[in-house]
Amino acid sequence: MAGMEQTAAVPEQPIAENGPVQELLALLKENNPAGYQEFSKLIESVSLMESRLAVAVGELEAMRGDLQKMQNHSLKAALQNACRSMEANISSMQQRLAEVKEKIVEGCKNVLADFKERGTVALNGIARFLHLRPALEAVRQSAEYNQKENSQSMAKIDAFVSEYHETGKHLKNMRLALMGKEPVQEARSAGRIAACVKAPYRASRACMGAMEKGALKAMDALDRLEKAAERRPSVLKAMKEQTPKAEPAKERQTPSQDKGSR
Repeated sequence: MAGMEQTAAVPEQPIAENGPVQELLALLKENNPAGYQEFSKLIESVSLMESRLAVAVGELEAMRGDLQKMQNHSLKAALQNACRSMEANISSMQQRLAEVKEKIVEGCKNVLADFKERGTVALNGIARFLHLRPALEAVRQSAEYNQKENSQSMAKIDAFVSEYHETGKHLKNMRLALMGKEPVQEARSAGRIAACVKAPYRASRACMGAMEKGALKAMDALDRLEKAAERRPSVLKAMKEQTPKAEPAKERQTPSQDKGSR
């Protein structure tokens, strides 16, 4: 269980507090409001994923505390396995989210360097500096896969507990029959034990569902950021387009001046 302590104890700087991210947001807000709106939404989505993972770590720690108090060894072993599964999901997602954050920070540094060389025109196509889509898609796919795994694990627990109680019902009915009493018709529901063992899987599934939604929102913001860059002509392009139009005008004026002088 030491791995859980390590997972919860590694603090990382929130993406919204990163220096290059804050600097780029300030530049966009002043020079490119449309880009600022979409990039800030992207950062907000990643921040929400950070927060949701932190909540999951707290839930895991609480379950570890419950584990220490358990006396039932069979239940304790089952809950330990469930907590390990949840820990693995959280750890994997933390790594994937760290990759997303690294790409954002690196992309921001590149945009800021480009801004120093070319000015505000560098802010029009920041999406191409981020290279975020593969990393966000990896988060989404991992979250989707983990949700399915958690659901399958919970279904197996329900099936096992149902079979366990059904067997218990038959044994009880045998005893009742020997005593000449009426048999029990319904088996007991899964009850507290099943709910306890399923708790880590349920918490993990909820976390992964939120991570999937966060990744999709971030990708939507990235899409809009790319489309906004396509619609917004660059200053450099506009200058190039105007230059050929100005040159012929000068050439036409030269002959007329020569004739007048003659």
